[in-house]
Amino acid sequence: MGLFDDRQRAFEARFAYEEDKAFRVSALRSRMMAAWAADLMGKTGPEAQDYVNSIVHDQVCAPRDLDQCDTLLDRLSDDLQDAISAATLAVKMDAIDATARQKVDDGA
Repeated sequence: MGLFDDRQRAFEARFAYEEDKAFRVSALRSRMMAAWAADLMGKTGPEAQDYVNSIVHDQVCAPRDLDQCDTLLDRLSDDLQDAISAATLAVKMDAIDATARQKVDDGA
């Protein structure tokens, strides 16, 4: 029974690690996207920080059954209105997602 228990603990540890990593990537991606959007909207200082915190809070507290990437894109699209196209927003999200993944992998 010892080998089976060891394998089970290893699978559980791996699952916990992957979930934690996915959460950190999602939160960092949301923070980076919100900062970029705040800059486009001309927000600076505390106003920009409040906007970023609002976006991150909404993403972290969103129900798990919703696709967080889509809700983030929808929110930023609404906030930016006609300033940027949905396609450009999606491309920027992909680029920032890759950067966020790299930073989390590097231990940031």
